[in-house]
Amino acid sequence: MDKELIIGIDAIHASMLKCEKGVKWKGTVAYFRHHWPDEVYKLSKQLKDGSYTERKARFFIVTEPKYREIMSINFRDRVFQRSLNDVAIYPQVTRSFVADNFACQKGKGTNPARDRLTELLRWHYRRYGASGWVLKIDIKGYYPNMQHDYAEGMLEKYLDDETYQLAVRVLSHLPGEIGYNPGSQIVQIVGITALDKIDHYIKERLGIKCYIRYMDDFTLIHPDKEYLEHCLKEIKAKLREIDMEVSEKKTYIQPVTKPIKHLGFIYRLTDTGKVVVLADSQKIKHEKKKVARMVALVDKGILTKHDVDAHFKAWKASVRYGNSIKLMHKLNEWYEGLWERKKDHESLEEET
Repeated sequence: MDKELIIGIDAIHASMLKCEKGVKWKGTVAYFRHHWPDEVYKLSKQLKDGSYTERKARFFIVTEPKYREIMSINFRDRVFQRSLNDVAIYPQVTRSFVADNFACQKGKGTNPARDRLTELLRWHYRRYGASGWVLKIDIKGYYPNMQHDYAEGMLEKYLDDETYQLAVRVLSHLPGEIGYNPGSQIVQIVGITALDKIDHYIKERLGIKCYIRYMDDFTLIHPDKEYLEHCLKEIKAKLREIDMEVSEKKTYIQPVTKPIKHLGFIYRLTDTGKVVVLADSQKIKHEKKKVARMVALVDKGILTKHDVDAHFKAWKASVRYGNSIKLMHKLNEWYEGLWERKKDHESLEEET
């Protein structure tokens, strides 16, 4: 790989244009963009002469949808990593991917992964009817427990030497001796690549036709429960070889007609072969609480009604997938009622 295609001025400028989308309002982004001729030239020059050093990453805590620490890297570092990933790493590592590896790839993502599970359930029904079993596997602490030597050794097998050296440079400057924070795009590509060999083992050696993986979330469908138990045993052994283990709480085998949780939705295969897809009620309750808190912040002047409306519209778009017509009506009524109750409360306060 010609390094000029990764760290040349044209390459850095192209990467900057990709990275700035949707975040131009941020301070570091605005500064880099305003001074882009100097910043692009300086970053390219430093990468070429070896004087480039990564800026210190910022860390913050989020509590939704679950408590976790998020890493935010400096914009200039993100520009370099985006160029490295898009031009060199991604094209090389994804060559060997199975079709049913769906996370963080062009033309894939959450909705295609959701559609794929529907296709697999229908395929299974056409051959075996409503009898069969589903094996769900989730890996315990996937990113936090990933071994650095395994990640780097894996990349060495996929990448040319120039690209490998640049990728390892990024990984070596990330904090911690074990595990990664997925705030870096290079870490995310490591995440979708680390289990590639297990994907091939499941599809080719275990012979599972109905299989899909989204990052560290596995779904296997098969007519024989005992065979899925054998598959689970084999997959656990493969994971131990790379110092990983399944989450026992989130790993289970169940009848194919029972509700299947997949990327925020509940799938039900009926006795007639229809696949019903509904939003996860727990996630609906969680989001409704969040919207209600946002409405309360309007009174304090922290947010505007426009802010809350935009968030509610975006949330509805995310849950519109599947059989959701009735849900959309209910959510609209609930949201209107939320503001009506707010008005009633304000009127009562004025009267008193």
